[in-house]
Amino acid sequence: MNTPSPRPADRVLVNGRFYTVNDDHPWVEAVAITDGTITFAGSTAEASAWTGSETEIQDLDGNLVFPAFIDSHTHPGLVALGGSAAPLPFTDVKPLPFATKETLLAGLDDYVKANPEAPCIWGAAWRQEDFGSDGPDKHDLDAIESERPVVLLERWAHGCWLNSKALELVDAENQDPRDIVADLTGFQRDENGDLTGWGIEGAGWTALSAVARILGPTDEVREILQTYLDYLVAHGVTTLFDAGNLGFFDMIYQTLSELDAAGTLPLRYEGCHHVYLPTQLDTAVSELRRLQATYTGPNIGFRTVKVHFDGLHTAKTGALLEPYSNAPHTRGATLVSEDRMVDFIVELHEEELDLHVHCWGDQSARTMLNAYDRARRQVGNDLAVRLTLTHLPLLAEEDIPRFAELGVIASFTPAWNGDVPTEFFEESYGPERTGRVFRIRPLIESGAVLAFCSDTVSLGWIDFSDPFYSMQVSHNRQAADGGPNAPVLGDPAERLELTDLVRGYTRGAAYQLRMESTHGSIEPGKAADLMVVDRDVFTENRYRIKDTRVLETIRAGRTIYQRTPEAIQAEHAFEQALTEIYTPLKPDCC
Repeated sequence: MNTPSPRPADRVLVNGRFYTVNDDHPWVEAVAITDGTITFAGSTAEASAWTGSETEIQDLDGNLVFPAFIDSHTHPGLVALGGSAAPLPFTDVKPLPFATKETLLAGLDDYVKANPEAPCIWGAAWRQEDFGSDGPDKHDLDAIESERPVVLLERWAHGCWLNSKALELVDAENQDPRDIVADLTGFQRDENGDLTGWGIEGAGWTALSAVARILGPTDEVREILQTYLDYLVAHGVTTLFDAGNLGFFDMIYQTLSELDAAGTLPLRYEGCHHVYLPTQLDTAVSELRRLQATYTGPNIGFRTVKVHFDGLHTAKTGALLEPYSNAPHTRGATLVSEDRMVDFIVELHEEELDLHVHCWGDQSARTMLNAYDRARRQVGNDLAVRLTLTHLPLLAEEDIPRFAELGVIASFTPAWNGDVPTEFFEESYGPERTGRVFRIRPLIESGAVLAFCSDTVSLGWIDFSDPFYSMQVSHNRQAADGGPNAPVLGDPAERLELTDLVRGYTRGAAYQLRMESTHGSIEPGKAADLMVVDRDVFTENRYRIKDTRVLETIRAGRTIYQRTPEAIQAEHAFEQALTEIYTPLKPDCC
């Protein structure tokens, strides 16, 4: 598995236990690195042939080494915005518990009075269950603030509560709220046809886009973005896919571009253009090309369109094959029709671009599988689009083998596979469907490519960005903090093997990002992206996997993180701050 050395390597790591995720040679003891690329992987004894007087030799003392992980779906921009006190002055970062409508309005009133100079007020988080089927009303916000726009995100970010001024702001951006009407997304109206101030799914997010025109990048957004990216690197991640920033893409990508130019962007960053309104499909390719032309840099690239194809079961906007158990009049909806997605996939094929699709309900997954199959029949087997369907809590049995048959990638957040309790699904899905949420093992057994991710949207859920935390959850189908007595989500037979989880964070995620020839495993010719950890997770107690710590992260042969005493102190301070802020704010279902 090695090639003769034309010259001594720059760096040789010996006496390690390298889990290569290379099926031909799953374990080696040493690697040699030259110009950021692995040139040798084999025994410690053989590695001596790759050393010279200038070679850096590092003894790993038997520690376990993995290929560096890839977070195949996360939201650094939303994390930065949600943690910033400047563009998000009234947010779940503040010590405001998930309580009643009255408590939230009182907190908003206090903030508005204390910040008379802020050009707009936006943040989170309200609970849909506090408002019934009619949702929130603009008049409650107007009574507190009528001169400045107010936009409040629903706690799962699948809707917004707007005051009258915010509705005017959307209209001023040439997106008339009355025109944004689709099966999935739109603005709620009362019995007289008047806008109530509830923007469902992407309709509400248009207000956030309008706010973004007022608020440019801030130092605080930049600082939190840098902090989150550094956190990922400290947990062994060297590459990520940004799955969308709603309407804040220019703000976030401009900030990232500045970090890249300054040499402080620590990892590879694959961006996207995020589509959440039906009309945005018409300009998606041109917008992605604009992002490419404007923000591509040494560590930033763009080749994917992300489509929010349906919603979430809590809002009854996830598209189901059968009606909701607690709302039998509806099955949810998709953003556009199957026919429209066929045309869009063909367009992406002609542009040689990829597609990443949010699919929460079993109907949305089936529609996308159908659309991809039809596009492939239309174009031929050389369809250039690599399709990823993400989230997928519900899949029809007959659709599971279609992923492997069609070559569609299935993306999952392992932490959802147990850290979210049964009750979160049961009211909407009923016992039978809840019993089969996140059936991932059959996909693996069918030969489908799986990619794993954090889907982190807030600093409050930053644990999900630690792959070892998420691996423990999915390995046990139990909440990470609950130990062996925590309830198991669904069937215990659906617990995932650690080897499958590692593969999803490495080879599978690399395939999603078209990096399979250069990343995802430890073998000659691949980039020297590695992580050294402090324990053998394969023999560790299954309820202590989350305690795994990365000792060193290596990207392209260069150490970019070491767990020094200073790093440990900074980590503890960061974790303590997050605990104090977020523990009172966790939603009552999680």
